[in-house]
Amino acid sequence: MPTAIRQRSGITLVVVLCATLALALLPAYSPASDKPRGENPDVLWKRDVAPLLDKKCLKCHAGVRQYGGLDLRSLETILRGGDRGAAIVPGRTAESRILQFIQPNSDPHMPPDPKRQLTPEEIGVLKSWIAAMPVPTSKLASSTSKTETWVSEYLLEYRRLFQARRIPPSKLDAGATIDWFLQADWRRDGTKPAGLSDDASFVRRVYLDVAGRISTNEERSRFLADRTRDKRSQLVDNLLASDDYPRRMREVFDTALMGRPNRKNERERVSSGWREFLEDAFRANRPWNETVRDMLVARETKGARKGAMWFIAERDNSHQAIAEAVAPVVFGTQIACAQCHNHPLLWEIEQRHYWGMVAAFNRSTNVKTESGLGVGESAVGGFINFANLKKESQPAKLIFPNGSSVPERIPGMDEKVVDTPDLYVVPPVKEGQKVQNAAIPKFSRRAAFADVATRDNPLLARAFVNRMWAVLMGRGIVEPVDQIDSRHPASHPELLEWLATDFEKSGYDIKRLVRVIVSSRAYQLDSRPRGNKAPLPETFARSIERTLSAEQLLRSLKIATGAKTDDSSSDEVERAFIAVFPEVMQETYNPSLQQALFLSNSPILDTMLTPADANTTARLLTLKSAQAQVREAFVTVLGRLPDASEQKQCQALLAGSPPERGVKDLLWALLTSAEFKVNH
Repeated sequence: MPTAIRQRSGITLVVVLCATLALALLPAYSPASDKPRGENPDVLWKRDVAPLLDKKCLKCHAGVRQYGGLDLRSLETILRGGDRGAAIVPGRTAESRILQFIQPNSDPHMPPDPKRQLTPEEIGVLKSWIAAMPVPTSKLASSTSKTETWVSEYLLEYRRLFQARRIPPSKLDAGATIDWFLQADWRRDGTKPAGLSDDASFVRRVYLDVAGRISTNEERSRFLADRTRDKRSQLVDNLLASDDYPRRMREVFDTALMGRPNRKNERERVSSGWREFLEDAFRANRPWNETVRDMLVARETKGARKGAMWFIAERDNSHQAIAEAVAPVVFGTQIACAQCHNHPLLWEIEQRHYWGMVAAFNRSTNVKTESGLGVGESAVGGFINFANLKKESQPAKLIFPNGSSVPERIPGMDEKVVDTPDLYVVPPVKEGQKVQNAAIPKFSRRAAFADVATRDNPLLARAFVNRMWAVLMGRGIVEPVDQIDSRHPASHPELLEWLATDFEKSGYDIKRLVRVIVSSRAYQLDSRPRGNKAPLPETFARSIERTLSAEQLLRSLKIATGAKTDDSSSDEVERAFIAVFPEVMQETYNPSLQQALFLSNSPILDTMLTPADANTTARLLTLKSAQAQVREAFVTVLGRLPDASEQKQCQALLAGSPPERGVKDLLWALLTSAEFKVNH
């Protein structure tokens, strides 16, 4: 592996997914049009049309601004049309108003901005797309000709013709199924995958991903000496059964669910039992939907599961903050932009969804009990109204982004609702009394939402498998991982759907999901491409290099240097690393001057490199030759032998310095190299 490892950030093309809901306004599809004319309109939409509309039209026809009542963010909204009726008539370019209005001398003319005029080539893109769409059986009679029958029939035919699903052979195991989907896309796109990684690369990679650290020399040597055919799968099973695995997952999901803590948050996450809850969930392999339910209901008062309540409690009664934190976990997307109006870019995220989620939690309050902090809930109240930018007010109902809702009667304006003990399973105490347990109402909005979020909600599985894929593969199938929406299409949508369905069928078995992904050939590919042109990261046709998080780096430094891991100051050392080095799953990474100064001047690394207690420096100093010292240093730090050039240069370094200084400088150079700080 070269010492210079190129970093890649996940840059997702801004396109809009084809609508998976009703296409609206269309009469039934004509059976006579079984074979599409020209290029696949679904491909045209994703590749050419959506980016063009994004660039030229969405300023005035999306989200809050929908001039003429026309929303151009998706196929559904385009076909729904605006105040003048249908925007396009599939297969009939001459009858499609969108093409009429963008002609140079049209009246009205769109877009009105002289700087956003469409070129003849861009007009041709729209024309080709409309012409390629299947033709309805009859003309759109009027803008009022809208029935769900037309919508559903047209959508079924459209999907059958242009979005046909590939079904993998049933005989394949789960890991091979992943490869089947990816290889089909590689063949289609002419992508040349990298070769399989060697054992030395695999053992380093899987230890970092699953255990959160590099392997020790002993662990590495034992794996390399193993001659059994299934030694890779055996290693994965051993790591999943180790104490390293739940700690690694706790570090990942503590940050993913709660963000990086400040010192106060860190103490509270420990004292509240939150970190114990997470670690115990991964160690026991508790089903993910059950873990999420514990977090949302927030009622456990004993054992490791008590810490689940901190997910809500840390937001300190900010119900909007709670809703915004919950949405990526259970629906896989961000909703903050829908606070004041329907999402400006995502047609599927509406303002009512944002306030519906706020309402699910706005009866909840942190309360101090005899057993510690709890999250109580009132049985009454919490009815709120929200207003859009047009000052139109409407009540916040329990309606959510996955299309689910919870029925609840809203009291009349003059109706007075009295809070009485008979409305509770655990009633609130009277003022001045000691609180034994947080109040639990018979009808709990939190519990009702937890049911919606964790039962019959395929978005929960999709969100989790996309994030776990990113943890293990370097980026999500949808990137960013918490924006699974119409603006961020999946690079391999069928694979994502299959993984999510398989995860649900397994009972939300997290260890099985990890085992499935790392058993795939795709996970085990080399990071070096075949040929001069590297495949794009989103193809997953080679291993994606990713920078170690602060926790991975610190733990790996301790192993590579042989430093003590039970030092009483280890918490302070970890905090120092977290303050300087990357977060878990950081989207982009740019090495900073602060990091360089830390590695150059911090006494932490210098202490690790000072000879003591048979650590790596002390061990290298006992070797008789510079050649042996260099070879041992490379194997210990990088997990490989040096090439001839590296051997020569490093021996020269040792020859020009006093023994201890030379060994420390050699180890420092390897430990601070890109190769050590990157998982490849």
